[in-house]
Amino acid sequence: MKTIVSLLLRFVSLPLLWLTLFVSPSVAQVYTVTDLGTFPGGTFSFAAGINSFGQVVGSGDIDSEHGHAFLWTRTGGIQDLGTLPGGQSFGASINDLGHVTGGSFLNEAFTAAFLWTPTAGMKAIVNVGEGIGGLSINDFDHVVGSATLEPEAFLWTRSRGDLDLNTILGGFGSVANGIDDFGRVVGYFEDETGLILTAYLWRQDLGVENLGEGQASAINLVGNVVGTNAAGHAFLWTRNGGMQDLGTLPGDQESSAAAINIFSHVVGTSISNTGSRAFVWIPGRGMRDLNKLIPPDSGWTLLSAVGIDLSGQIVGNGEINGHSHAFLLTTDASSAR
Repeated sequence: MKTIVSLLLRFVSLPLLWLTLFVSPSVAQVYTVTDLGTFPGGTFSFAAGINSFGQVVGSGDIDSEHGHAFLWTRTGGIQDLGTLPGGQSFGASINDLGHVTGGSFLNEAFTAAFLWTPTAGMKAIVNVGEGIGGLSINDFDHVVGSATLEPEAFLWTRSRGDLDLNTILGGFGSVANGIDDFGRVVGYFEDETGLILTAYLWRQDLGVENLGEGQASAINLVGNVVGTNAAGHAFLWTRNGGMQDLGTLPGDQESSAAAINIFSHVVGTSISNTGSRAFVWIPGRGMRDLNKLIPPDSGWTLLSAVGIDLSGQIVGNGEINGHSHAFLLTTDASSAR
């Protein structure tokens, strides 16, 4: 059976009301680091996303052979979301209702995208074959993701079931990585050779918009998109400015952007030949190494950042005491929520 680690290696939405409640947070000189821990008896945890209330979704091992999706809250810690019959799962995205999507094995061969809610638990919604599963969920429980069976890129809703986006995108291969509350979907599709990837923005009533060569990973409520461009750098796409290369941290060769909040604060990973570093990018300020924004005696090495919420809380993955753990970064303002 495939391991949850192999799925995690392959897996590398906010309401308008919040805009009236917050102003853009600034980048703090020092973040507080919270270790999200592991399941009892586990050795690692892996964060994948955060919602407006600071709830975090991800995955962790429960023993040497099995991994489960988790939901982390400040008051409750890590909650095991369980699995489908195949016995392993990973969490990918969480909306502001606390509903989660991800992937879980149906059996030794096939995986399904799932929707988890506190009342109904984990339910399979799309059979994705050997694909990944659900990758993003909006506040209407619309789920997008990736499959190896038709459809490849898909959009699932409760009323309609799954919509094959791959055919709409050209039919050669595609992934849907993000969806916002307006139903706008971002991801990438392949050309007939499978060598050129194109980032896209799609909405059912507007069709497909080509954003340029690369892979789109996330979209915010004002329609700004982040991802990785053809040069292997993080990008920010806006309607007025097109695809902006965000560069890398000094000395690094590559970078990727994983998430963006309503203020266009971007988080991701900057990569060198020797490793990776988590970053935050702020308009007008550029890219900063998050390792330099935490206490120097924290013991943490922050390797990747995967999510950022409205108040500037950041989730990601790093190493502490030789172990791979998920982390949450907060400032005084964000931790008071």
